[in-house]
Parts: sequence; C-alpha cells; structure tokens
Amino acid sequence: MKLQLALLEKAARENRLAHLLLFHGGSALHQREAALRLAQILNCCGTTEERPCQVCPTCRKIQSGNHPEVSWLKPVKTTIGIEQVLLWQEKVYLKHYEGNYKVSVVEQADGLTLPAANSLLKVIEEPPERTIIILCAENAEGILPTIQSRAQLVYFPELSEETWIRGLGEVDMPEASIAFRLSGKNHNLATDLLKHGVPLLQEWLGTLRAAVEEKDFLKLFALFPIDKGQALLYLQVMAVQAQEGIQKGTTDPFEFLAIGKAIEALRQQANPRLVIEVLALELFQQGGVRCD
Repeated sequence: MKLQLALLEKAARENRLAHLLLFHGGSALHQREAALRLAQILNCCGTTEERPCQVCPTCRKIQSGNHPEVSWLKPVKTTIGIEQVLLWQEKVYLKHYEGNYKVSVVEQADGLTLPAANSLLKVIEEPPERTIIILCAENAEGILPTIQSRAQLVYFPELSEETWIRGLGEVDMPEASIAFRLSGKNHNLATDLLKHGVPLLQEWLGTLRAAVEEKDFLKLFALFPIDKGQALLYLQVMAVQAQEGIQKGTTDPFEFLAIGKAIEALRQQANPRLVIEVLALELFQQGGVRCD
C-alpha cells in the first residue's frame, strides 16, 4: 500500500496523475486522508520540491476544507442522488479560480443511484482540463463497470482493530472495540456505529430480539421513530450477525436473506418503519433472530 501511494504521489508531483482514481477497500478515513494529500500535492504553492509543504496557504485551506478547487460529494442519508450529481457537475465545469488542479472527491461512491452514476459517467468521459476525480468506495463492485473501466483502481488493505482505533483519536476504547466487533471488522460501519452510539444500537437490537422471540407485535412500537440512516445502520449489524451465525450453523440462511431484502428496500427509499415491521413479521414466522 505504501509503495502504491508513493507512486501516486510521484505521479501527482510530475503532473501525470490519472484523471479518475477509484479508491476501494480499507477505511473511509484512510481513503479521505490519501485524497487530501494528493489534492495538496497538486496545488501546493510552497517553495520546497517535496510537495506538499503543509504550511503554505493552499495546503492549509485544503486541510481545513476551505479551498475553492477541492470539493466533496457525499451521500444524503444513504445514497447519492442525481440532483446532487447535477449540482456537483456545475462546480466541476466552473473555470479555475485558485490553484493548479480541481480535485473532486466522491465519498461512498458505491452509494450512487443508477441515474446519478450515469450522470457522473458523462463528466468522466469528457473531463474538464486539469481536473482529478477521486471515487471512494468500500466495494469496487458497487461501481458501474463502465466507470470502473475508466478508472485507475487503488486498493486500500484492511486495518487492524488497533490501527483503526488509533486513527480515530480520543475515543472510548471499550465502546470502539465493541463497535469493531459488531461491524464484522468493517471500519466504515464501525466508525458510523461509534458516532451513533453503541449502547443505543444494543438497546434497539435487544428490543427487536425480545419482540421477535415472544412474537409480540406491540413491542415493536418501542423501536420507533427511526430514520433511514439509523435503520440502515441497525440492519447492517443484523446482517453481520446473521452471516456469522450461518458460518457457525446457528442461524437459518433465510434470516440473512430477509435482512438483505430489507436493506435493499431501504436503499430504494422505502419507509423505514414499514421495512422494519415487514422484516419483523417475516422473522416471527421463522421463529427468531440472532441479535447478540
């Protein structure tokens, strides 16, 4: 990984960087840091040959997120829609205001809706001059093949629990460790769990488990209100637990399939309460759910 990033940085210093990069794997934090550093190298106005200098006004603006030529496109709730991409396109095609290169970073690019991905593809096929687009994704397979084929893929290896926690700064160590376990060692999911609050997640899952085990529909009311972001987070943890249960032979594969169907329904903008209630009813019929 260090060698691959070193070669990317060398290409950036020599103005030979590919116009489209696809970061995949590893943690979103690591991908973000790499994207920031490339943006600094491309635009650093320091006098030293070994860019970035980290002290010039340009480097500082990029690091603080205030540089006009460096933009970030992130999901609203769970997906990146076409409206967001169209607004992003307007910025991409604006003339350069400050700096050598425009750098546009698309976070969670595997969350692009199909119309949004097709709209993004139009920019990729005819990119403005001196513009670098960096797609960050957990899974490269979630990106349209037509976009993948035009990108230089950069794989980020998985981090150990210790390395991931160290990169978070000051956090509650026991809670971070639990988040890492509940996420199935998925750094991005673990980070989201930590932000949301592990105790809240455990309480919610405990309530759902009790409702399903007792087949008590009334107990489901304690699970609401819930927004799409929360519901997706909880269901992802349930999917991890179901997958682990299947590997151990303690969970029926039906449970994993039902949870997967619920996740897909949420991503298609279904009502989160309806999704959870339908899932619970399906689990009632199967006789249980693993939520430990």
